[in-house]
Amino acid sequence: MLAKRYKLPVQAVAKKTGRATRTGYFSLKIFPNAPKTAGPASRFGVVIGNRVSKRATVRNKIKRIIFWFFSEKYADFPPADYLVIVHRGVAALTREQIIDDLGKLTKNILNQ
Repeated sequence: MLAKRYKLPVQAVAKKTGRATRTGYFSLKIFPNAPKTAGPASRFGVVIGNRVSKRATVRNKIKRIIFWFFSEKYADFPPADYLVIVHRGVAALTREQIIDDLGKLTKNILNQ
């Protein structure tokens, strides 16, 4: 699980602009860190709405998978704020499919 200091409060990036990339099921927005709030560390946030699934347990399970993925790959990311937006259809995917799609999403960032 990702430590709390590495979690991004979604309200912190409201109305900010940054780079974005997208796959079929996820969008990733990248914002520069504010030096006072985060320091040189990367922070990760997840936004998942009711359209993905009406059941909170399903949405929380998807969030846990996403945070697990980022906790495993944390050291590879350059310092910034990362916001993952989950789109419809993810609830029907298996854990491995979600991890594969997240790998495709972050591939360009990790290769820089």
